[in-house]
Amino acid sequence: MLKATWNLRAVLSVHVLRLAVGMLIVRFVYPLFFSASPFIIELTDRLLVVGLVLWTIRRTKGQPKQLGLSFTNWGRNIGKGLAGGAALLVISLYSERLYTTLLLVSPTQHPIVAQVQSALSWQQLIIPLFLAGVAAPITEEILYRLFTFLPLKDKWGLWGGALVSAAIFALFHFNAYWLVEMIIVGMGFALLYVWTGSLLTPITAHSFINTSKIVMMYLGVPLV
Repeated sequence: MLKATWNLRAVLSVHVLRLAVGMLIVRFVYPLFFSASPFIIELTDRLLVVGLVLWTIRRTKGQPKQLGLSFTNWGRNIGKGLAGGAALLVISLYSERLYTTLLLVSPTQHPIVAQVQSALSWQQLIIPLFLAGVAAPITEEILYRLFTFLPLKDKWGLWGGALVSAAIFALFHFNAYWLVEMIIVGMGFALLYVWTGSLLTPITAHSFINTSKIVMMYLGVPLV
């Protein structure tokens, strides 16, 4: 059974520390030695997230297998993740188009989107694919589903925890255009996590959505 061994105060502490320590490293430590590229900054944030979460889990004596951090039934869980990701991708694309049509707004350009749109070869997609298709799904599912969702679920139930954790997931992307879409998709990730009891499932679904969008953009398929 998926159950947190940490409380909501620990969740708040990790989110605050992520921002504070990350800003300290990027703005004050790195400039002493080199000029950090966007890739290095992004990678720093991802490693910081994983480090803080795993440290808290270990400190509160959480058991990885009981939190879905295992490769048990990995083939089945990946398959469910791919199926769930495909369904959520359709929902994601439809919500973006509906949002754009109703409100007549355009999305704010994301740095990774700009990289993909300017790519002239598949080789230039390596960094965007790694960041969006590997690093983001792993770290964000660890932070928002495993670490943030579980104590919220214990306090407010499945749907309350899924909704609030998905809202936090959306807000931390600092983009109002994607707010509703990311809340819906984030709730889908939480439900996949509970359904299979494995974090591998929402990671796979998350990766499928991000990777599919990058490939679609590179091939010139309109997302909205």
